[in-house]
Amino acid sequence: DRMTVGQIMAKLGVDSTEYKKGLKQAEAQADKAGSKIGNVFKNAFSVTVGMGMFEALKRGFKETIGTAIEFNSMLQTAKIGFTTMLGSAEKAQAFLDNMADFAAKTPFEYPDLLDAAKKMLAYGFAAENVLPTLRAVGDAAAALGTGNEGIGRITLALGQIQAKGKLSGEEMRQLTEAGIPAWHMLAEAMGTTVPALQDMVSRGLVPGGKAVEMLTHGMTQRFGGMMQQMEDTWQGVTSS
Repeated sequence: DRMTVGQIMAKLGVDSTEYKKGLKQAEAQADKAGSKIGNVFKNAFSVTVGMGMFEALKRGFKETIGTAIEFNSMLQTAKIGFTTMLGSAEKAQAFLDNMADFAAKTPFEYPDLLDAAKKMLAYGFAAENVLPTLRAVGDAAAALGTGNEGIGRITLALGQIQAKGKLSGEEMRQLTEAGIPAWHMLAEAMGTTVPALQDMVSRGLVPGGKAVEMLTHGMTQRFGGMMQQMEDTWQGVTSS
């Protein structure tokens, strides 16, 4: 089934008065110029649109302006926050640009990635390590189908490990609950067994920074490339 733009506008409850007025003005001006452009306008506005696009159009008509204002405000706030964290507006802008480029190539939303990045910086991650770590976390969340919530849970656990300076069972439990086989991943990286690793963790012998590095590498090995595979899915396309 197909509908004309006019029918779509009617269904959306969009006021067509301005639309009709603009069309009449265009036709009047075209008549004065002795042109047939009025017919071109009529044909252009009766173009048919597949029903599959209906929901996207509906959202577009009703939310675009509000979303744009909201997004702009979010970016301004983010730039202030990252300027404070990174020490200069130039570094903040470069960081935001890199994150935007990353977000556009993933199935995840830019504001959620910025939120995760902000938390990571607050937990003591170096700015240059944020993006590589988020790439590993994003691939894991994509593979596990946990989306933005998964990114939040995994980055929270990694951030707490980084901030504490040593690995504890609590963060390993958080990672496991988020779907990351953290014990096996880390035991493999350290060339030991899970029980031996658990004993080391219980005694506080595993450095936090090293644990984060090994876990990030483990996620990349196990889940690397999953976001790219999702890029052409509906979620990936609409997110981008």
